Order: sequence, then C-alpha cells, then structure tokens
Amino acid sequence: MRIVFAAGEALPYIKSGGLADVIGSLPKELVKKGHECYVILPKYQDIKFPETLEYVTNFYLWVGWRRCYCGVFKAVYDGVTYFFVDNEQYFRRPGLYGYDDDYERFAFYDFAVLECLSRLNIMPDILSLHDWQTAMIAPLYKERYCYYDFYGNVKITFTIHNIAYQGKCDPFLLNDLFGLDNYLYYNGNVRNDDCMNMMKAAILYSDAITTVSPTYAKEILTDAYGEGLQSILAMRKDDLYGILNGIDYDTNNPETDPNIPYHFNANSVYTEKVKDKLALQAEVGLPQDPDVALIGIVTRLTWQKGLDLILNRMEEILQRKVQLLILGAGDKKYEEPLEEIAGFGNPKISLQLKYDFGLSCRIYAGCDMFLMPSLFEPCGLSQMMSLRYGTIPIVRETGGLKDSVQPFNEFDGTGTGFSFANYNAHEMMDTIDYALHIYYDDKDQWNGLIYRAMTEKLDWDRSADEYLRVFGSLLG
Repeated sequence: MRIVFAAGEALPYIKSGGLADVIGSLPKELVKKGHECYVILPKYQDIKFPETLEYVTNFYLWVGWRRCYCGVFKAVYDGVTYFFVDNEQYFRRPGLYGYDDDYERFAFYDFAVLECLSRLNIMPDILSLHDWQTAMIAPLYKERYCYYDFYGNVKITFTIHNIAYQGKCDPFLLNDLFGLDNYLYYNGNVRNDDCMNMMKAAILYSDAITTVSPTYAKEILTDAYGEGLQSILAMRKDDLYGILNGIDYDTNNPETDPNIPYHFNANSVYTEKVKDKLALQAEVGLPQDPDVALIGIVTRLTWQKGLDLILNRMEEILQRKVQLLILGAGDKKYEEPLEEIAGFGNPKISLQLKYDFGLSCRIYAGCDMFLMPSLFEPCGLSQMMSLRYGTIPIVRETGGLKDSVQPFNEFDGTGTGFSFANYNAHEMMDTIDYALHIYYDDKDQWNGLIYRAMTEKLDWDRSADEYLRVFGSLLG
C-alpha cells in the first residue's frame, strides 16, 4: 500500500504532544512491513534538523479567495518520506498552535496536502488524517477533489486522538476559507451545536474512523465522553475502530537511552535501577534513599490529568513513607497550590514546573511507581514508557490506561500495575496504599511486577497490523 499521513506534528521534527509520537512511529513500522509511507507536515519555524530539508518545488493555491504561496521541502527519515509545506505568513512564528488565525493556517495546510498529492505525483491508496487540523481534508476531497481523474480512488481514514478538540468555528469560514457551499452547513454535514464542527465533518466524510485505544472507542459513544459527537459516532459505529497506540522501543529503551545515567534490562533491573533512582533524587533535591518508595508524575497540569484527585489527597500521600516527584506545567489552578505545598520545604516532594524530555526519561527510569489518575485518557504514552523502564504505574481505568496496564493480582501473580475504576480520591488513595504495601512487604511480588512490566510488549508491531487490516478492508 501507499499511505500518506497528514498531521500537525511528527517526531523527530516537531512535537507538542502524543500525536507527534504516533506519526513518528506508525509510518516507520509500516515501512518495515513493506509499505510505502509519506508524511506531510507544516514547515514550522521551530522545525528540527532544518539543514536536512531539501527544496522540491513551489506553487500557488487558493484558500477561499486568498491566493497563497506554497513551497515544498523534503526529507527522508527511517525509510519514511516527509514533505513540509511552507508559507511564512502562516508558519514562520514560534510554536505550533494557539494563534487567533489557526483555522486559516490549517485551511491552507489542508489545501496544501491535497495539492501536493497531484503536484508530487504521490497519489495514495490511503490518506490518513489526524485530529481537527486535518479534518476538513475529508470533505474537501469528497466534495471537490475526487471529481478530478487523478484523485478518483483514494480511501480516507480519520483518527481521533482527543475528541475534546474538534475545530469548532464560525459557519462563515466554510465558504470564506474552504470555498464550500453553505448548504453543507444547513444540511448538517458540518454543523453541530450551532457552529461549524470540523471533526464532525471528518467523521461523516471519512471511509473509516479510528481512535487510539479500544476502550476510548467505546467511551466516546457515550454521553460522558462523546463531547457532543456521540450520536454522530453512533451512526458510524460499524466504521469505528479502537487501535491502541504503541511506543517506539528503539527510542524508549533503558539499555541504550542516552538521557539516563545507568542502563539496565529486565534481568539487570534489580541491581542497576536503584543507581538511576539515587542519581534522580540528587538531581531534583530529594534526600538520597534507596529504600523509600519514589512516586513520579510526568504530566500537563490540566483538569484532564487527575490533578484534582492528587491535590485532594496530597496531605495523606505525604504522610506515607514516600517521595513524590512532579514534572510538568500547565494551568495556574494547579501550579499555584502545588507550588505552595512544595514551598513549605517538605523534603518528601520535588516540584519541577517545566517541560524537560531528558528529566522525564530519568523519572521513568529512576522512580519506583508512576501515578496517572486521569479523568479521561484516549491512549496515554507515559504509562507505557514507565512500564518499559520497570516503573510500576498506578492508573485510573479509562481509555488507553485500562487497555495497557493489567491490574495486579497477588493471588495468581499476574498484572503489570495497579488501577482503580472510579474518578474518586478515596479509591486512588486506597490503590496507592495497596501498591505501597506490596512494595514494602512483599519484594518477590514487587520484583515479579517489574519483570512483567518490562517484558510487556507495547511497541507498534501489533498496532501497525491492526491499522493495516483497517486499510486493507477499505481497499477490498
């Protein structure tokens, strides 16, 4: 198959969240399986390795009534060909998202993706779209481009990475940016809750819809998780697939990771991991103690990530024989109370209000436990990384957390972590206490947990096969 991926970010070139990990890993895995993969990205100002990009061509395209320059650059990485669409008015600025003209910026990008297919002669079997930034490619293709001979036989998949971000905007933009007739709004194809909804359009116009874990695929069909699109997804439920993301085992490898001081594998973890723990404690200002349970948290400080539960039970957590290390940044609502708690000089807590990839790797490698009590989590990658590094996750059973962390059963010696069902601070605290009991009172069980966690297979091999089955079913 020839597969073209359209997404707002991808490793190793640019990242703001987990989407970049997916687009950096899935095409690479599909290439290993013998398929031809391309990724089309905006050429952001902050793109990494700009010296490796090769100029290909340029042309002009229309974004509504706007005639816009589009340059195209190319790079090949891990067998995947990356194309970068360039317009300095839209993308020569810091960061990726969050600008007042984001809808216009990504309307340009959507047209650029479709134009690149013909101008670069890379017509795919599958056009794989990801999140709202690419959503309007589906109606643009079905309403306009598919009628040209070159475009006539492309199958489109749309992947929902987080249904909370839908691309809701003024209906005026349907014609002003995309040049599509307003009847598509009035007949409901792109309308939801009295606004234009790009994600709804992609759900209706794509040949298949995927999301990033089996449990999340079920959750978004409910009122609690569907964010207003549950009835639309119910109409397409036979075309909705939940495929659990994986992580890149080459990059996330405790035997070779350049970001950690001491390397280990599933057999040497029992003697070597403690060295990473002691080095981490020294780095973040915690007392060096090989025996105390070190609990790590790496997260955006937002309502989604369960910070309300953690703050609700912070006093109890710090009364236990633990150290708590928090890395992340986000909403002042959570930053300020955490700063206040850490500001009292409690030697049991270290708060690192920043994003630091290297430190996050050292947390996965050096901690004993990893706390992730999310309100919802479409997939989640941190719990998979902690498993890979032998750090036992404590999670709420939602989305990909439920699908990737197998609950510990002390009676038959199975499981890879600890979990609780309800979004409830008491349940979270009980689960933390149970994990601490096993850590302190039953080292054989704890060591078994570490071994099973590190040998759990959560790479992209199986997930890539599931994507291929979906793609193959569309091609008949």
